[in-house]
Amino acid sequence: MLTIHHSPRSRSMRVVWLCEELHIDYTISPLAMFTPEMKTRDYLAIHPLGKVPAIEDDGFVLWETTAIFEYLATKHGGEALLPPRGTHAGALVSQWMAFGENPLTIIMGEIAAHGGPMPEEMRIPALVDRGEALAPSLVDVVERALDGQDYIVGDAFTAADIMIHFGLGIAGYLGFVSEATPRCAAYVERIASRPAYRKAVTV
Repeated sequence: MLTIHHSPRSRSMRVVWLCEELHIDYTISPLAMFTPEMKTRDYLAIHPLGKVPAIEDDGFVLWETTAIFEYLATKHGGEALLPPRGTHAGALVSQWMAFGENPLTIIMGEIAAHGGPMPEEMRIPALVDRGEALAPSLVDVVERALDGQDYIVGDAFTAADIMIHFGLGIAGYLGFVSEATPRCAAYVERIASRPAYRKAVTV
C-alpha cells in the first residue's frame, strides 16, 4: 500500500490529487506544517529536509514532487498524464511541471508563508517583497500560454496542470489571478471542477 506523508493545503496535496486521477489506493500519514513533528528523527529518515510530500511504497521511499509524479505515473499506466519525455508532449509536460514548481509555486508560496502562517521568527520579509515584484510576470507566462487552449499543454489534462494549478491557486489567493488575467481565472475554475481535485483538497 502506498503511504503519502501529507499536510493539508500544502504542496503534498498534488500527490494526493495525482493518485486520485490515476485511481491509486493510498493511505495518508498526516503531518502539521511548521511543527516539530516534521523534524523528528523518524520523519527525517524519510524526508531529510523534514518537508512534504514524501511517499513510501512497500518500503521504497521517495521525496520531491516531480520524482514522485514520474514514478507513480510510470508505474500505474499514467502515460496520458505524463507522456514519455522523448516525445514533444512529454517534453512540454516536463517543462511546465518544472515551471509550476519553480518558479511559480516557490515564489507564490514564499509570499504566502512569509507573509502569513509561518511563525514570525522564521519569516523573511525580503522574500515577500521579491515575490510580489516577480508574481505578475509569472502569472502572465501562464496567461499567454493558455491562449486558445483549455490546458497548459493543449487540449488534454496532464500532470503539468496539477503543478500549474496549485501555484495559480496560491496566486489567486494573493490577488495575482483576477479579472485582469481572465484565462488564468477561467483555467483555475475549470480545473477545480475535476472530481480528483475536489477529493484531494478535502484530505
